[in-house]
Amino acid sequence: MSARFGLLLFVVTLAAVITGGGGWPPAARAAGIVTVTSTADTAGTCPHPGNCTLRAAIAAVNSGGASTIRFDPAIFPAAAPAVISVGSSPLPPLTADGATIDGSGSGVILRSASASLAVPHDGLRVTGPGATIRGLTFEGFSGACLQAEGANATVGSPAAPNRFHDCGVAIRVAGTAGTVAGNDISADPASLPDAIGILVSGSNVTIGGAGAARNAVEGTAVGIRVSGNTVPVANAVIEGNSFRAVSGPCVELLAGSSGTTVRGNAFEDCGSGIVVDPVTEPAPVDGNSFTGNTFAGIRGLAIDLGADGVRNPPGQPPPGPNGWVAYPAITRATPSGIEGTTCPGCRVEIYLASHTPGGQTDYGTAPLGPPVTADAIGRFSVAATVSPGQWLVALATDAEGNTSEFSRPARVGSGAVVCGNVQLLPGWNHVAYFGSSPLILGDAFPSAQSPAVTAIYKAVDGTPQYRRWLAATPAGRTLAALEPGQEYWFLATTPLTLPGGFSVSFPVPVTLQPGWNDVVYIGGSADPRDALASLEGKLLEVAKWDAATQRWRRFGDGTAPAWTAGFDLVEACATYQVQVSEAVTLQPLQP
Repeated sequence: MSARFGLLLFVVTLAAVITGGGGWPPAARAAGIVTVTSTADTAGTCPHPGNCTLRAAIAAVNSGGASTIRFDPAIFPAAAPAVISVGSSPLPPLTADGATIDGSGSGVILRSASASLAVPHDGLRVTGPGATIRGLTFEGFSGACLQAEGANATVGSPAAPNRFHDCGVAIRVAGTAGTVAGNDISADPASLPDAIGILVSGSNVTIGGAGAARNAVEGTAVGIRVSGNTVPVANAVIEGNSFRAVSGPCVELLAGSSGTTVRGNAFEDCGSGIVVDPVTEPAPVDGNSFTGNTFAGIRGLAIDLGADGVRNPPGQPPPGPNGWVAYPAITRATPSGIEGTTCPGCRVEIYLASHTPGGQTDYGTAPLGPPVTADAIGRFSVAATVSPGQWLVALATDAEGNTSEFSRPARVGSGAVVCGNVQLLPGWNHVAYFGSSPLILGDAFPSAQSPAVTAIYKAVDGTPQYRRWLAATPAGRTLAALEPGQEYWFLATTPLTLPGGFSVSFPVPVTLQPGWNDVVYIGGSADPRDALASLEGKLLEVAKWDAATQRWRRFGDGTAPAWTAGFDLVEACATYQVQVSEAVTLQPLQP
C-alpha cells in the first residue's frame, strides 16, 4: 500500500470516528460521562458498546477519564431493572473528586453474589470527596451496601432515590458533611435480624430533610445509629425521616457522638424511639435535641436516656446521657390552659400522649404546638386546645440543647370537681361528709326527731385506732364533729341523705402513713393505676366498701390481672382504704 493511500485511509477512519460513523456509540463516550453497557462483574473495557462494566467504569473515573457514571437504558431498562451480581471480590472504591454514579432513568440493581455469610460482603465504597450516588438499588450485601467515606458525599435525592434491601448496613456515612436524602431502606428481620438502616460515623452529616428529602426505613433492627467509637462525631441532623417496623431503636446515639438534632421524624412500630447511650467515657453523649417528632406503636420508651427502658427519676447529676436533664412536670391541665414546672429558661414542648393505665411508658404522639420557654424560676404555661379526658406529656430542652425523656402523663380535667349530697344505705357506709361547715354531733344523728345513724367512726390513719360517736353510749364518744371533706364510717338503720356540696378546681393531696389509711379522693375520676400513680412503688393495696352488699371490693396494687380487680374506677369524692409501705403523699389527678 502506498504511503499516500495509507494516509488517506487514516484520515477517513478518523473522520468516521469523530462524526459517530464508527467506533463506540456517542452515549458510551460522551465528554465527562462513562456509560455502563454490561451487567457483567468483570474487568471490562470502557468505553465499549457492550463490555463497559461497572468495575471498568469506576476505574475510568478514578483515572480522570470521566466524572460521571451512567447506565445504558437499553441494557438497564427502568421498567425491568437489570442485575449486576457482585462476586466475592469487592468493587473498586470510587476515589475521584466530585464523581457521580447516576442510575436515574435506568433500572440498576447491585446484588451480592457472595456465598459467604461469615465474612461481611460490602457493596459500593466511595472514598473521594464530593461524590454523588443516586438512582441505584442495592440488595443482599451482608456488610455495608454503600459506604460513603469521603467528605461532602450525597447519597440519594428526592428525584433519584437509592433503594436498599437486606443489607447488614444499608448506608454508612463516615465522611464529614455528608447528605443522605430520599432513600428507601428495608430489610427482612428473619434473614438479617441485626440490620442497620443508616450508620453515621462522620460529623455534620444530614440525614433526610423536608418533604421528599426524607428517608424511609423499614424492617431493620436499628433505624439510624450515630456512633463515634473510633473518631468522635458531632452535629448530625436527622430530619423528616419515617421509620416503621424497626425491632430495636429507631434512632440510637452511641458513645463518641454529641450534638445530634432529631426533628420532624415519624416513628411508627419501633422497639424504642430515640435511645441515648449512658456511657460517659471518653465523653458523655449529650447536647442532643429532639423536637417536632411524632410517635406511634412504640413498644418501649419513645425517648430513653440511658438505654435502660425505664423513665429516669428526676435529680440525677451529670455527667450522663443528655446531662440527665430532668423531664418537666405538668401541674395543671384543663381546656383553658396547661401549666407546669421545669428547669429555668428551658424550652418545653407539650404532646398529646399515647396512654396506658399507670403511664409507665406513656409517650407523645404529636406536639400540640410550638415550644414555649419557662421563666427564670422554671414555670411555664401553654394555651392549647385540649379536651377533658385527654392525656398529655411534655419534653424539656435546656440551654445546652439536651432534651429530656417524656414526662409523667397528666390528664386534662374539666376544671372543677363537685362533691354533693351523699346517700347512706342501711348498714355500714364508708363515705365523706361534704357540708359547708363542721357539723357538731349531738345525742342523735341527724337529729332527735329523725335519728337514723347509731354509730360514726373516724379512722386514725396508719394505726388500728378509731375515734367514735355512739348514739346509745355518750360516755364512749371520742368524736365530737364531722369535718367537711373528711371520711367516716356511718352505721345507718334507714336510708339517709347527708346534705352538702362543695366545688374545688384543684386536686387535694392526702398525706398517707405506713399501713392502712382512709382516703377521700378529691380529684379527677380515673383508672386506679392512674388515680394512684403518685404512690408508685409504695402502694400495697386499695379497697372500696360496697354499702349495697356490705362487702369490700379490692383492686390490689395494680400489678394483678385486670379480671381480679373488684373495681376499675377511682371516683371523685368517693372514699377508699389505701395501704402503703411508707409515708407518701397521694396526689390526685386534676379535676
